Amino acid sequence: MIALVTKADLDSYKYVADSVKNATSWPQFVSEAQLLDVKVQIGDPLFNEIVDQFTSGTLTVDNDTLLDGGTYTYLTYTYSFQGLKAAIIYYAFARFTNRTTFNYTAAGIVQKESDFSTPVTDKIIQRMETESRLTADAIMCEVVLYLNRNYLLYPLWAHFMRCSGNFCNDNRGVFKVIGD
Repeated sequence: MIALVTKADLDSYKYVADSVKNATSWPQFVSEAQLLDVKVQIGDPLFNEIVDQFTSGTLTVDNDTLLDGGTYTYLTYTYSFQGLKAAIIYYAFARFTNRTTFNYTAAGIVQKESDFSTPVTDKIIQRMETESRLTADAIMCEVVLYLNRNYLLYPLWAHFMRCSGNFCNDNRGVFKVIGD
């Protein structure tokens, strides 16, 4: 699977120390984010079109906007959104945060510790992962809204069109009381 974002793209959003381990493990997390988080939300046809165009270097203007985000006009108002790359980065970063504290060795899974550093607690790692995942979900909600508003530009989305996930609906902030 071709990665739609690179470690350099990550660096523009989050600071991660340059190391051989970080550079070599990042594409794995990007691939998982693309296949397990993003593809299911925009549908296989549109996702495959973007990957094919990205691979061949022939991205349409519309798909380039979808990847990089930008501004658009809908019903005389101007809106902005961050794009699929930002969502992929945050989904991948959530995975990266949770899994890079451990090293898989022939002797088993280890956590490197030294006199000069103190590993963070599992609770802090989980909080950081959750924060990144929620950010990615919010960005994907913007992307879905953009696609819904511009479905004529994306025929492969129009076929798949739906609001994906529980995080992307018009009932945000509404609480239902059960039992009343």
